[in-house]
Amino acid sequence: MKYVYSFLILLVLLACTKPQSKSTVKANTAKLQDGEHYYTLNGVRHWVKIAGSEHHTTPLVIVHGGPGGNNYTFERTAGPELEKAATIVYYEQRGCGRSDAPQDPTDYAMQTLISDLDALRDSLGTEKISLLGYSFGAELSLRYAIAHPTHTEKLILSSPAELSPANMLVQIQGFYAIGDSSLRSGIEKVLKDTTTLQVKYGNVWNLANTAIVDKFLFVSQEKARLNRQLWQESKLKNTGLMAKVYIQHNKADLVQKANGLQTPTLLISGIYDKNGGLHTGLALKQVLPNSSLNLYHNSAHFPDIEEPQRFASDVKTFVSSK
Repeated sequence: MKYVYSFLILLVLLACTKPQSKSTVKANTAKLQDGEHYYTLNGVRHWVKIAGSEHHTTPLVIVHGGPGGNNYTFERTAGPELEKAATIVYYEQRGCGRSDAPQDPTDYAMQTLISDLDALRDSLGTEKISLLGYSFGAELSLRYAIAHPTHTEKLILSSPAELSPANMLVQIQGFYAIGDSSLRSGIEKVLKDTTTLQVKYGNVWNLANTAIVDKFLFVSQEKARLNRQLWQESKLKNTGLMAKVYIQHNKADLVQKANGLQTPTLLISGIYDKNGGLHTGLALKQVLPNSSLNLYHNSAHFPDIEEPQRFASDVKTFVSSK
């Protein structure tokens, strides 16, 4: 009789535990509510906006670039189309956009940013997240997946620009290619300096005015103006503090560290990207076994702004695929 009793207990336990994972998933996705929220992650209050929660999909976290940027523009370009098909979580990193800054102005180490992202995942109440990172945000998203592969369902890496020595040279070459005789002369003078590549890189950027930077980052100058208009409208500033810490500590080992990562990954690169995104995207395609690379023939560094409809369509297809 005791064996029958034990068997019945086992059946009850199985009945209770087997569906639990499914109901937990539903409870977790139902927990997400559209609107702006503030989550305290590792002691810092972060701005988060959720949209499309009625789809009950794995949250797709939008990780902005910079370092030190924000998601204001993405919310108004490719974002609305993505919200029609998936649960979107716009997230601004510590000291960026509408999030609070840490008390320590040097508290922006990559491992801290990765930890913030995982604390966000935990606050959202979900075991897995997908990440859509653009520019520096693509590097941060990929490094998160390397550190937390079991918590990462899918990756979309748009213009993944790590600031490696190779990418510094790509950017210098990009400025030279679009520059007038005065800028080219200035770049040639900088390259003759007996300083480090990092210093030369900074000096070349200092030579570029607003019009040159727009030509550097965009094929369409109409889209460049839209980008600047939205930046001005947002009234959000990049303090430069995160970028300073990043440059000081970056090891330029992203491709090496990513080698063999199994997470399904969509790489997106504009063929006119002079910021290093195409260079890095091509390199990552070689080391990520479950990746595909979509090239955008009318874009530079921001396909999400220059070709938003195709960008959104590609992302929706990827996140909905099995």
